[in-house]
Amino acid sequence: MSTLIKSFVVAASMSVLLPASAIQLVTKEEMIRSQKAPPVLDAAAAPADPLAPQITLIDPEANGADKVVRNPFKMEVIFKPQEGAALDFKSFQALYGSLKMDITDRLLKEAVKTPNGLRLANINVPSGKHRILLRIKDSQNRLAEKEIQFRVE
Repeated sequence: MSTLIKSFVVAASMSVLLPASAIQLVTKEEMIRSQKAPPVLDAAAAPADPLAPQITLIDPEANGADKVVRNPFKMEVIFKPQEGAALDFKSFQALYGSLKMDITDRLLKEAVKTPNGLRLANINVPSGKHRILLRIKDSQNRLAEKEIQFRVE
């Protein structure tokens, strides 16, 4: 089989796996690499700032390694700054898995920014367990972090 035909077959088979509008947030290779890696420890993990913004996962409703979702799925996150502060959306980060791979650009490229959060539809990730660490700062440079865990069947 020629290289051109092989490339076409691979591309065609990939398009069958994903709905036309699905967002491939993480690849299978990235998921495997992250799962095989030792955990990354923060050098000086500071305690959470009680005045930092709050991060709330709205959809999927529950958060945890036992939360099961099916591709494609939706995700909505609400950020709530403390009184007298504003959110700094430019500081937002989304870090994937043990390696804390930066998937911020991929996520923001497809996200709809709401006045107080982000909404995504048609997210696709490989089957298995996933962790995404969300970070955002407020106008007073206070950092909030929330880890989202879920499993895709």
